[in-house]
Amino acid sequence: MQSIFYDWLHISLMKRILLCFLIVFYSCKNDKKEFDESYPFTGTLLKKFDDKNQMLIDHEEVPGFMEKMVMMFNIDSSINLNQFNIGDSLNFNFYVSYQDEGAAKTWASELQIVGHRELNDNENYDDFFDEGYSIDIGEKLSDGTFTDTDGNEVKLSDWDGQFKFISFIFSRCPMPNFCPLLISKNQILAEKFKDNKKIKFIIISFDYKYDTPQVLKERYSTITDNYDNIHILSSYNHINDLITITKEAGLGFSGIDEGDEREIGHTLKSIVIDPNGVLVESYSGDDWKPKKVENDIIDRMKIYK
Repeated sequence: MQSIFYDWLHISLMKRILLCFLIVFYSCKNDKKEFDESYPFTGTLLKKFDDKNQMLIDHEEVPGFMEKMVMMFNIDSSINLNQFNIGDSLNFNFYVSYQDEGAAKTWASELQIVGHRELNDNENYDDFFDEGYSIDIGEKLSDGTFTDTDGNEVKLSDWDGQFKFISFIFSRCPMPNFCPLLISKNQILAEKFKDNKKIKFIIISFDYKYDTPQVLKERYSTITDNYDNIHILSSYNHINDLITITKEAGLGFSGIDEGDEREIGHTLKSIVIDPNGVLVESYSGDDWKPKKVENDIIDRMKIYK
């Protein structure tokens, strides 16, 4: 009888130990954060992009993190954008997850409608995202003159006979998944093609007031020093050429003339131009993969070999 009691006690203790282990294990597992930072935001919905699950929001200042500005937000994939309307005042949480390689991932979640108003005329961003002026695949990109970080004027046609991968940024961009991410992806591609003389990676700043050649040199000299196939160009004093190229590429930007980076908004666009100056590929947004672009470029190079 005593033996049966001790056996029962032993089994009971083992079950309790196992139960405690499982509780601790799953508690630790559930405590694992899927993000590194989170911030509360308040703003007004200006435009929705249902196909990309994104929103353009004019948000208020977030002390210690970001100034007031108009910005595109990736929205949590579990959220149905149909429940929101242009002009809604929103409270939401903004999450940042840093990656081992490349720029951080960001997204908005827990969106709550706290009010609504009609937008002003100057809050209409339809033209900003209109790609009606952009050229189509197979059409030739116009030539344009810009200034490199050493102060030399260069033309896009200077690289005719080579492929050109052209991206657009501005140096004061505060969002890790916008301009910094584009630059990071360009570096990855430049490394992949470092021994290939048939392609150049050209990054043009559309901030024609602030991003002088000297500003870009101070900000990005480590990149241009390490990669001789990356060229970072200033549009300072070249606004007409900038407008022509960005329209043809399908890039939208605004707010430069206000002189305040908080007023600057922009889309994301990178394009591939073939050795004859013709548009052969176009990549919008921040979710394209360097590996896919690498493969696309290699396939195009085979055609022109």
